Amino acid sequence: MTDQVRVVFAGPSGRTGHATGAALDLMQGVDIVGAVGHQSAGRDLGDLWHGQADGRQVYADVRQAIAALRPDVLCDFTLAEVAEGHLRLALRAGVRPVVGTTGLSEEALRDAEAICRQTGLAAAVIANFSIVAWLLEQMAQLTLPYFDGVELIEMHAASKRDKPSGTARRLRSLLEQKGEREVPVHSVRLPGLVAHQEVILGTQGEVLTLRHDALDRSCYAAGLRLAVLGIGRAEGVVHDLGAFLPPFA
Repeated sequence: MTDQVRVVFAGPSGRTGHATGAALDLMQGVDIVGAVGHQSAGRDLGDLWHGQADGRQVYADVRQAIAALRPDVLCDFTLAEVAEGHLRLALRAGVRPVVGTTGLSEEALRDAEAICRQTGLAAAVIANFSIVAWLLEQMAQLTLPYFDGVELIEMHAASKRDKPSGTARRLRSLLEQKGEREVPVHSVRLPGLVAHQEVILGTQGEVLTLRHDALDRSCYAAGLRLAVLGIGRAEGVVHDLGAFLPPFA
């Protein structure tokens, strides 16, 4: 890849895609050359994100966008059933996918692993691009051995389709592997929420609560940028944002 990574962004008009894409668009090292979106097809991407047209097109079809724009990376913030097709198609077209859409099937992930082995490309399928949410994940694993029990509460906007969230499913899996115990997850879907993760750890006489609140979806852009810039050096399908971050002491 060149120093300036060429990106096509899928899902530019959704709540998360709009906020994250518009923020990523202003960051160094990333050149978003166009987008793919059914609802926003035909619109100017600059106008959609920043209120000022700049000639970048939103395509209706990802194949057409890849053929016309020849990107290095496809970022995807769509729906699970759409992202699964984009993941396979991008890899087969020689484009590295960086996927923030959650709820992808195990079959789609196995297919992606196989294609990565065949092509030598890498893909990132990461449930949460927030660096602070990743820090919560690390701290929860660090503190788990000192407690007798742990439960998770994840809260999202009423429009979020998957339950539990991808972030909660990943954190539950990590904690269950480390603690060799079942970790209950409680899901809340309400208007007014964005994305909130709470880890409650308890032992005799005391409780520790770790909580992350995403108050603005643009918070995902910093981690997404690191994944976009680093995916060219990765291997296989990456699920851990930490692969693109400095080591956690």
